[in-house]
Amino acid sequence: MAVIHAVLLFVFIQTFPVGVTSNEWWKGTIVYQIYPRSFMDSDGDGVGDLAGITSRLEYFNDIGVGTVWLNPVYKSPMADFGYDVDDFKDIDPIFGTMADFDELISKAHRLGLKLVMDFVPNHTSDQHPWFIESKKNKDSTNRYRDYYVWVDPKKNCSDPPEKCIPNNWVDLLGGTVWEWVQERQQFYLHQFLNIQPDLNYRNPVVHLEMINVLRFWLEKGVDGFRVDAVRHMYESEDLQDEPINPDYSSIRSGHVAYGSLVHSKTFDQPEVHDLIYEWRRVLNEYSMQSNYRFLTIETNDTHEILLPYYGTPSRPEADFPFNYGLTALSMETFTGSKVHQLVNDWMKDLPHDKWPNWVTGNHDCFRVADRVGIQYARALNVLNLLLPGTPKTYYGEEIGMMNTWVPFSKSQDSYAAIDPSHWKEYTRDPERSPMQWDRSSHAGFSTTIGDTWLPVNQNYLSGINVADQKADNTSALALYKKLAALRKDEPAFQTNHLKYVVVTEKIFSFLRMPDTPGLGSFLVIINAGTSESTDDYSAALMEGHQLKMEGNIGTITVSSNMDRDGVSQDMSKVSVAKGEALVVKCFC
Repeated sequence: MAVIHAVLLFVFIQTFPVGVTSNEWWKGTIVYQIYPRSFMDSDGDGVGDLAGITSRLEYFNDIGVGTVWLNPVYKSPMADFGYDVDDFKDIDPIFGTMADFDELISKAHRLGLKLVMDFVPNHTSDQHPWFIESKKNKDSTNRYRDYYVWVDPKKNCSDPPEKCIPNNWVDLLGGTVWEWVQERQQFYLHQFLNIQPDLNYRNPVVHLEMINVLRFWLEKGVDGFRVDAVRHMYESEDLQDEPINPDYSSIRSGHVAYGSLVHSKTFDQPEVHDLIYEWRRVLNEYSMQSNYRFLTIETNDTHEILLPYYGTPSRPEADFPFNYGLTALSMETFTGSKVHQLVNDWMKDLPHDKWPNWVTGNHDCFRVADRVGIQYARALNVLNLLLPGTPKTYYGEEIGMMNTWVPFSKSQDSYAAIDPSHWKEYTRDPERSPMQWDRSSHAGFSTTIGDTWLPVNQNYLSGINVADQKADNTSALALYKKLAALRKDEPAFQTNHLKYVVVTEKIFSFLRMPDTPGLGSFLVIINAGTSESTDDYSAALMEGHQLKMEGNIGTITVSSNMDRDGVSQDMSKVSVAKGEALVVKCFC
């Protein structure tokens, strides 16, 4: 048994209550990420689509989710699954039609759901009409000539011009960012795939074009945007080489690794913040009471880098930048002290008037159950949904979906194909497999008689599906629904109050409190260790926070294994099993 003097106590308190008003719906919601290819196939072609999503919208009411975020559905050649857009104002036929989108958003709103879209502003497809015209020539009569970042060959270079690469900049997959175009006798810049040329935001006309894209979807009633890859949107005009990263240098398949350089010229340029502020003002034009238009950005880095993307009171930017800290947890790093570090890093530096958020998984990283282990996946849902702020759920996390093995011969991911000798390190196929609805063919995702676009994980036949878990009141889905209901019903989870209680290598625990005393506080305990842990939480609450419990007894409101709910608990001796999470109601 752990004794109290071995427990590390913290007394960090968020002293400001942040209520949720009608135009701050994004504070009280759960954001659920849909990868459209993989959620529901309505027409039997093996690929998910908009009509399929529409047919499943009632599911979100059932599980307590209020906001649906769609990965890209724009018209695209699909070289990067929709992140290579060739028409920002149309729907790709693989997902359906604009009428299908209109029905999706109409039904979502009828059901009280919010719909958030991906916005992909950094680049287009090389098949976009703008790029097709831009690459023809650099004449002043070509209105598209400066829509993209074009650069002449390096000066004083004696090689053929196509070999005179301007500098040492590399794209995210390794290799130069510069692609030669014979017609223009110039290079264009791409920070992602070479078929994704970067737009030139130093051209004010490009600003107007992309604002028109935002307006197009806002007028259709979209409730907000998740902005992709914002940190790449400007590059230094001096074109100087980027410095070598002394802490990382590797070569694979003849390409210089992205991490081998310090990206001071191509990343986080100061103009990015002005651009986000510009977009925030556009969204504000469409915001009204109870119909606020939400803005979040995607960029995966430390909290020091991300927090400035909230903006300032006079120049607001994102409502929040997605906080990917919890995606760093793995079987090797999932400990109580590590979780505390990740949570505290964000909370201690959060501006006093801003709202936190939490992300445990997405379409670019392995699923939670594979990263931290099946036994801990439920506990991570408890953590995600009950920390202060807005949680984001990647589709299938609520039922404990796992990665699906996809051999190279059936790989769909363009990132894997670039370097076949290292494809397992770069493929994102495993976490993108179809949603598992029931025990019917293809887990109820599709009626196709052939293959689905990615194979379905066969564990759908052993209970990892929605239908089976709906019928089981001890399932991962039942747990998720109960946690979502707690967030909605209990005042303690509608504030930004957070106190840490017991933090050890095994345990991370925290207290959530209402604004009004006496309405009930909740102690959340996560055991990230490899064995049971027993601690005196009443002593920790009294010594660390000068809080007293009535009768030293609490009630287990939720246990992650769904086997102790409603049980009275002596707070001086709380045992938590390996991988278990407890939510204990007390009147502190």
